[in-house]
Amino acid sequence: MIVEWATGEFPHSTEGGGLGKTGWIKQGLKLFRTRYPRIKAAVYWHERWQNPDQSYSNLRVNSSVESLNAYREGVANPNWLGNLLLRPIPKQ
Repeated sequence: MIVEWATGEFPHSTEGGGLGKTGWIKQGLKLFRTRYPRIKAAVYWHERWQNPDQSYSNLRVNSSVESLNAYREGVANPNWLGNLLLRPIPKQ
């Protein structure tokens, strides 16, 4: 499992060949699955806070429609763990 992974909405993040938030989410979810196939869960760090300079860091997955759609498409892959067993498995 990967925990607390995220990226922010940063102006100009696609300049100079950068991926931007949407591309970064797509690439991250794909790479987790393809390079590390034993990873079956990834917990996105969904938070926004105000910085000392009064700017905001917005890591929320739904900070834009495009980011949310990239996340939804990425986690829809059947390789991700979808149904958790939250009860003891009976001994046979």
